[in-house]
Amino acid sequence: MKTSSFITMRDISYSRALLLRMQLELRGVDCFISGIQSGEADVDLWVEPQHAALAMQLYDDMRSAAGSQKEQWISHLRRVRRILVPVDFSERSIKAAHYALELARTLKAELRLLHVWFQSGTEGLVFNEMYAFQADLGPMMREQEQLAMDQLNELSETLKNRVKAERIRGVKISTDLVRGNTIDTLLAIVDEFEPGLVVMGTRGKNRDSRSLIGSTTSRMMARCNVPVLAVPEGYDISHFIAPKTVAYITHYEKSDFQALHRLISFVKPFHPKIYCLHVESEPNQVVDRLMMQQFREEMLSSRTTANIECGLIQAENPVEAIEAFVDEKKVDVIAIVMRKRSLLKQLFEPSLTRRLLYQTHLPLLVFRESNEK
Repeated sequence: MKTSSFITMRDISYSRALLLRMQLELRGVDCFISGIQSGEADVDLWVEPQHAALAMQLYDDMRSAAGSQKEQWISHLRRVRRILVPVDFSERSIKAAHYALELARTLKAELRLLHVWFQSGTEGLVFNEMYAFQADLGPMMREQEQLAMDQLNELSETLKNRVKAERIRGVKISTDLVRGNTIDTLLAIVDEFEPGLVVMGTRGKNRDSRSLIGSTTSRMMARCNVPVLAVPEGYDISHFIAPKTVAYITHYEKSDFQALHRLISFVKPFHPKIYCLHVESEPNQVVDRLMMQQFREEMLSSRTTANIECGLIQAENPVEAIEAFVDEKKVDVIAIVMRKRSLLKQLFEPSLTRRLLYQTHLPLLVFRESNEK
């Protein structure tokens, strides 16, 4: 993917560029921001030529907005700083909620805790076979709902107490209890709430590989258009480290370039160093080095000011190689694009994303591959 295939809208304020990018992405338009520095310095927005007219129209509407229309644009901007945290009250999901609060501290984000209960029929309820059809499900369902609400309120109060005790400013915490099928309901809430990030817990390192298929977190990653950050169960939240070093696993494809710029925008407030890392199991270093050089040139031509370093690793076991790298470089977060794969590959060859999801001890930030090629 060549940046020459994009046009540049130069010297836009970062907040307006962020809002404009969000509006374009909601319409299925690929774009990215470059020239990101600290504070509210002007940046550039890159967009494909066929979408230039739409981008300019949205930008003009934004600049000329007044009154209630301006409030609507401000409301859209606030959505970028929203974090959705699905919880099932397991230790790992509670840990993910605390991790999300740490992110919200810096991002000044709104946090919504969501619990989806009673997925279908009598799932989760056990009855004596003799009395199965005589039982009154109504009181049991109300009891289950009340229990979930109590647990949700308890978690919310715990986080709010932290906000008060630690004098965290600019963070709002809300709750939502919804009845329905887990994945479909989560995706519906994502469409309604329009968060910039979904934070979820996962069992993480050393999980039985036979359980790869069926994880709620991995299914959300595969279907959610919003980036999903998975916090492993073994992560020590009491020693939270703001993401100052990020390893981005790349294949040097178009989706990588887009996701990298979204990553840069997301981690901007943390001022991190980003390692763009390509791991190859079969020796092909000449081609890989050429692709890496081209990728580096693409980044330079986009005028990004992010602290980025590119590298290659050749290893038979990509996950072990990545883990060794992140340990050596003291990486805080791993980022990757989840790619479309055939059904046979999904069944017989777990993807790198899934293997990282279940074997890493670090939070994993996953971008879903764009539908456009």
